[in-house]
This record gives sequence, C-alpha cells and structure tokens, in this order.
Amino acid sequence: MNRLHLFLLAILALLFLAERLLQSRQERERLRASALRPLVNIPIEQVRQLQVQLREKTWTYVLKEGMWRYPDYFDAFALAEGIEYLLDSVLRAPGTVYSADPEDLPRFDLAPDQALKLRLQDGQGRLLVEVWIGRGAPGQGAGESYACLANSDTLFHLHVNPRLALGRAVPPLLDPRLLPAALKRRPIARIEFAREGYPLRSLRRVQTAPAPPALPGQPPQLPSYEWLADFSGRELPCRTANALAYADFLSQLRFEGLRDPRSAGGFAHGRLQLTDEEGSVDVLEMDGQDERGNILLRHLQTGLVCAIAPERAALLFPTRQALMDSLATPSPYQQAEGAGPGRL
Repeated sequence: MNRLHLFLLAILALLFLAERLLQSRQERERLRASALRPLVNIPIEQVRQLQVQLREKTWTYVLKEGMWRYPDYFDAFALAEGIEYLLDSVLRAPGTVYSADPEDLPRFDLAPDQALKLRLQDGQGRLLVEVWIGRGAPGQGAGESYACLANSDTLFHLHVNPRLALGRAVPPLLDPRLLPAALKRRPIARIEFAREGYPLRSLRRVQTAPAPPALPGQPPQLPSYEWLADFSGRELPCRTANALAYADFLSQLRFEGLRDPRSAGGFAHGRLQLTDEEGSVDVLEMDGQDERGNILLRHLQTGLVCAIAPERAALLFPTRQALMDSLATPSPYQQAEGAGPGRL
C-alpha cells in the first residue's frame, strides 16, 4: 500500500510539474506574441538598393552618393522621405505577432499575388531581407498594416503602413521637382538671366536689417530683405512679395516628365542661374517644345532634361510688371502650380 501511495504521489508530482511547465511555456509564447519588436534586425546602413514590387510591376531604387535615384527613368531622383519611411517600416517600426496560420495570409492580402513586396539589398545587390506588406489595419488606407517575411507563415501586425508611401504616381516615390529635395538647397538669394531681347539681367536679395534678438518663449525672427532687379544695367527695388513668390515658384517648380538627355537639342532659348543663400548654384537651360507641347529644361548640375508645362514655363522669365505691380490673389505662380499634377 505504501508503495502504491508513493507511486501515486510521484505521478501527481509529475503531472503538477508538467502543468507548470506547460503554463510557463504558454506564458512565454503569450509574451513573445504580444511584445513589440521590429520584423528583422538589420542595420539600415547596409541597405543600398530597394526593390518594390506590386503585382506585375517592379521598381528598383539605388543609393548613389548619399541620394536615392531611380535608374530606369533617366536616373530620376527619388523622394528620400518616402524611401526612408519604407526602410524604417521594415527595419525599425515595431510590430506584434498576430497569427502563425498560413491560411490567414490571403485574408490579409499577403498571398504572393496580393502583397506589396519590399526587397532590401546591399551594395552588391545581395538580398538582405524580403518583407511582404498586406492590407491596412484595420482596413485600406489605415496607418497600420499586416506583414510577414517572405516564405514565412508568421503574420505580424505592423504599427505603420508602408503602402501609404507609394502614392498614386507611376513609377512611385519619384521627386517631381526640378530642384530635387535631395540637393538640400537653401532659399534662393540671386537669379541671373540670359535670353535674347530680355531686359532683366538679375534679381538679387539684399539684407536691410538683421534679425531682432530672440525673445524667451518666442520663435526666432528672420532678417529683413528686399529684392533688387537689374533692368539693362539699372537696379530697381521690387515688391518683396512678388519676388518671394517668384523665387518660391522656382524652388518648387515641377516637371511633367523626364526626357532622354541624349536626344535633347541645343538649349539655346534661355538660361537661368540660381544661387541659394549658401552659394550653391543651379543652372537651368531652356530648349523648345517637345512633341506634347511642353517646354524642355535641362538642369545642368544633375543632367536631367525635364518637360515643363507651358503655363509654368511662361513664368520662368518674369516681366517688369510681374515684379513691380501688385499680384492677383491667387498669384499667377500659384495658379500655374495648381494647373497640373506634375505627372511622371
């Protein structure tokens, strides 16, 4: 009888221990599943190429001299903030394990023909990681999403939505500005003009008063400026608002598309030289119309040949009235920027 009691006690002890081990394992699994963590652990500095695939379309972006470019479209500049958002989403954004059932993947748009596929590669084109992005959480357009690693059944609830970075343009993630943000230009301080029969030689910004002292709790104040226009060797003060509107128009000027530099013409229809407040120079050379009626501009520093909508190109060389007289509201520069979507 004593042996039977000891045997039963041993069985009970084993059952109790097994239950505790099972509970401990379940608790570890629960904590693992609920813990916020990135999908992968790869330093973002290793990434030199990004391939984006959505169904049958694939776009590849390459980091060149610290700037993201799109080689398949005349080496266009990419939107750095969009690329960085995608990389942060994959490598740094936190997520939680949502499911490990492979049957859940199609329900969350993570089947091979549904997912947005992001392939991160190093400088030699070697694959570092491939991440698939499903639908938004809780729905399309939401700020979170579902994701998984390629060839994995583990589904994550990701606390960002990389699809939002793509926008609607095709190819996506391209900077449509003639002066790409990647160049990090400061505000324009001087513009020089060269065009046959055009009287305006230059437009320059001069400081009239230094910035006032900063006050506690107040944002810093800027210096005061005026703009001087050189008409045939005579400098005249402009309306500050007009000159600022024109300079801002140049800084944000968008193109309709890019053209092959090898097939471009002589660019002898006009020239603008833009100098920012730190001395960086951009030269724009004008050609005639392309087959769609757009005006071609070559950005000498980048080599890009851009097609500019006619209503925008008409404002590149301002008239005396545009600088001296009151501007309408909205200004012609604002109207021109709103005239087209800057198609790529």
